[in-house]
Amino acid sequence: MKKIIITGGPTNEPIDEVMKITNMSTGRLSVALGECFLRAGYAVRLVLNNSVNADRLEDANEGNRNLKITWIETTEDMLRALEALSREESRADAVIHASAVGDYLADFSFLLEDMAQELFAKLPGMKSAADILAVLEDPSCKLDDSSKISSYQKNLTVKLGLTPKIIARLREWYQGSLLIGCKLLENVPKEELFDVAAHLCERNDMDFILANDLADLRAGKPERYLVARNGFTGSTLGSPEDIFRFVDGELS
Repeated sequence: MKKIIITGGPTNEPIDEVMKITNMSTGRLSVALGECFLRAGYAVRLVLNNSVNADRLEDANEGNRNLKITWIETTEDMLRALEALSREESRADAVIHASAVGDYLADFSFLLEDMAQELFAKLPGMKSAADILAVLEDPSCKLDDSSKISSYQKNLTVKLGLTPKIIARLREWYQGSLLIGCKLLENVPKEELFDVAAHLCERNDMDFILANDLADLRAGKPERYLVARNGFTGSTLGSPEDIFRFVDGELS
């Protein structure tokens, strides 16, 4: 039995116990892909954000051992889930990394007035811009984000950091698998979209990237352009069924 892993939905990064950084991804494509591969007899492993609605898929496949869903919240959760799945006894024939993984997480929060006071107190001992940057990167005025930050803070500021790049780890974990990633840009020339996707493919040792333009999606055009390391392959995949047929053909 062939096995496929599909990621889907956004990742959520907490600012405190209530607020979070997220994006507008719904995960619908990933759930639809899961349905396609299940119907074809694949063992399907979905790694989905908690916000994704997979009720219909779960209800229709209750008791089906070919379906396993791992629910995640943060980028780190997804990273750990994919690493764990790579250690399963039966290897994955393919991985479709369709999740809209967030680029940023909240390092810490502070109030501008507190930062201003801290900088003012330390300025006499500073000799360069690097000294100021050191304070900004690790101030003593950080707010406690282990619980809800007080409401209506006029000058609440969040310092962002970078999330780990999951796509950069996939080949390490899934060495013999067909790896397909996704890239979304907005309102760019197609050649630029293809170049960016090809670079992403080569840099991360992926087999293919499904590239699309947010402007096209908003216009009701769900086309995803299939890009390899040397550029656009000439194939456009418009529906989950199109993507399934392509992947199934590659694995045949």
